[in-house]
Amino acid sequence: MTRLSSPIENIKSHYKVVVIGSGYGGGIAASRLARAGQQVCVLERGKEFQPGEYPNTDVNALGEIQVDLPGKRIGSRTGLYDFRVNQDINVFLGCGLGGTSLVNANVSLQAEPRVFADPRWPQELRNDVDSLIAEGYRRAEEMLKPNSYPEDSPPLPKLQALEKSSKYLNEKFYRPPINVTFQDGVNHVGVEQKKCNFCGDCVSGCNHGAKNTTLMNYLPDAKNHGAEIYTQVSVRRVEKQGDRWLVHFQLLNSGQQIFDAPTMFVSAEIVILAAGTLGSTEILLRSQQAGLSVSNQLGHNFTGNGDVLAFGYNTDQTINGIGFGNRAGAREPVGPCITGIIDMREQPRLDNGMVIEEGSIPGALAPFLPASFAAAGKVLGKDSDDGWGDRFKEKLRETESLTRGAYSGAVRNTQTYLVMTHDDAAGQMYLEDDRLRIRWEDVGKQSIFQRVNDRLAEATRPLGGTQIPNPIWTNLFGHDLVTVHPLGGCILAEDAERGVVNHKGQVFSSDRGTAVYENLYVADGSVIPRTLGVNPLLTISAVAERCCALIAKDRGWTINYDLPSAPPRTPTAPVKVGIQFTETMRGYFSTQVKDDYQRAFQQGKKDKSPLQFTLTIIADDLEELLNDIDHTAKIVGTVTAPAIAAEPLTVTYGRFNLFVKEQGKAKTRQMRYDLHMTAKTGQQYYFEGFKEIHDDAGFDVWSDTTTLYITIYEGDSNNGSVVGKGILKIQPADFIKQMTTLKVTNALSRAESLQAIDRFSRFFVGTLAEVYV
Repeated sequence: MTRLSSPIENIKSHYKVVVIGSGYGGGIAASRLARAGQQVCVLERGKEFQPGEYPNTDVNALGEIQVDLPGKRIGSRTGLYDFRVNQDINVFLGCGLGGTSLVNANVSLQAEPRVFADPRWPQELRNDVDSLIAEGYRRAEEMLKPNSYPEDSPPLPKLQALEKSSKYLNEKFYRPPINVTFQDGVNHVGVEQKKCNFCGDCVSGCNHGAKNTTLMNYLPDAKNHGAEIYTQVSVRRVEKQGDRWLVHFQLLNSGQQIFDAPTMFVSAEIVILAAGTLGSTEILLRSQQAGLSVSNQLGHNFTGNGDVLAFGYNTDQTINGIGFGNRAGAREPVGPCITGIIDMREQPRLDNGMVIEEGSIPGALAPFLPASFAAAGKVLGKDSDDGWGDRFKEKLRETESLTRGAYSGAVRNTQTYLVMTHDDAAGQMYLEDDRLRIRWEDVGKQSIFQRVNDRLAEATRPLGGTQIPNPIWTNLFGHDLVTVHPLGGCILAEDAERGVVNHKGQVFSSDRGTAVYENLYVADGSVIPRTLGVNPLLTISAVAERCCALIAKDRGWTINYDLPSAPPRTPTAPVKVGIQFTETMRGYFSTQVKDDYQRAFQQGKKDKSPLQFTLTIIADDLEELLNDIDHTAKIVGTVTAPAIAAEPLTVTYGRFNLFVKEQGKAKTRQMRYDLHMTAKTGQQYYFEGFKEIHDDAGFDVWSDTTTLYITIYEGDSNNGSVVGKGILKIQPADFIKQMTTLKVTNALSRAESLQAIDRFSRFFVGTLAEVYV
């Protein structure tokens, strides 16, 4: 599959629409508004993973884990598996192009109709339940292609075991629709997919290409219609600037954070926040701190959608619920993560309803399971059957798992339960030391969770296993919870006293009344004002579809929903091994002296007029960088120049030339910097700089390679009037940091990466030797 994301150095300074996030809300917004003929840019914090690139071993999985603890962060900020640890409730998210759709269990069920009767939903939306919401459900199903586990597919022991539990409970059982494909072929947006191979690794990332994440439908559809997609971009906040919005972001994995570089920004006429419940709330909270007026309800009404995770350990029958991972050879089918449901939603009181679904555990976790389950069973477990003979068999199975691994014995006979019900949606998200935290005192002690635990004990009884609750839902851990379905924080409401956005998703512009920012929207799970009692992805999608339909209607745009769509016919250039690094230079700049670099430097120093930049230099094709006569790379970053603009300028479409020969000067080379700079006001400037590499008397290689002579012009080229001149230098401490940012891109192996660094280093040192030796 062709990559969807574009190199960050191609990003423009302004777009009609900027969409922040790429899960269900973001993917839908990008697709629908691109189909409406608008210029759309998508910004995603995570990396782009294609099938075959998801972790399938314990070592690889550990490398993709990021954990946000109360006191610190662990792991890469672009790690696929994003754990947020809080005092009362913990959250698991996906971080990548496609958001949490990459690591969820794909279940596409509509919410019970009574959910929408709740007055917490705005009246305008309740009026649309049978029209725009119903249409949103239909549009989402048309793109996500949910279908039930086929009757003619291999029988699954975990599915059969759940059906056995349902009969014991005397509750409704069926195979729910899941976003998985069971046929090979090119899908409705031109992406080739393979049918499910029943590996069970859905929630660690589908390496087979069968899971219908937004990476397989909405996002390629957006690109088919002209949207630009950029990854490893962490949006910090949004800012209103006249009739435009500024989206402030950091480049991740670029090295800019080592220099504590200012944020970059891109401007837009319309901004759609779709970074997920935690992400969108965090961005708005940070924007509020920076002066954006919003509702005081921001961060409130957080819910975990009543999520409960538990296990029926060491049952008397085969479950086969551990994914294949990287284990070769013929194995019995595990099946998609969720294939069955015990649906107990139709209760006299809505909030007493629940659903129980079976699950699979990714194969990457298999090495950790035997010992973990044995310990949890001993400390937390409650055996559903007894007798000396039964205990003896259970002990044998446990010993078998401990000695032979998770694909045998007790772990092979363990059922995973995933439950959704209704909590009170009273959690609160807030910022502490510029990081999002969640407060929800005693949430796990709500009576509904004891009721769920009791029902799971009953569900385990016919299987003859030991019921193990979520290990943190215990007295030892204060009955804390974990959720994979966070909702709320930017909820829909009639007015700012009760919520954060109106029924269209527009952000309220104060803490009172109904006034909104016309062009600032939220379209993801954060707008949902209550629990849904079932997997939320389809309802989030329906609400996002409605939001986009209203955006288009209000502006007289027409969304073309026709399918299929196809990728542009323009051939895609093959991905090459590249190289990048980030550097900071500091110096002085004068707007008074415009004809001499040294005098300008001295005048700037006298006037206390500093200039500093932090730039990431990117060569997407190392071969071209080394062999082309101009040795060209691209540049993005920031320039801080108080004499020009009070706040940092953003650099886009910059160009760097390494060791360019000067005509008639065989022993001279230049490093050239040409930067397009944009101020927050929208004012454009052009930055032209060069380093003169020439062998003068004495040892001057350090001075030559670290001194940059600069001229800044008004406008977008050097045809504008000169604003000023100056000189910048690399400080030794910054140079040491710069060396740590050198990174090879698109290498297929460690050896290929080392070879690329070696080639670049030989070229760099060899060129200097030509000049100085």
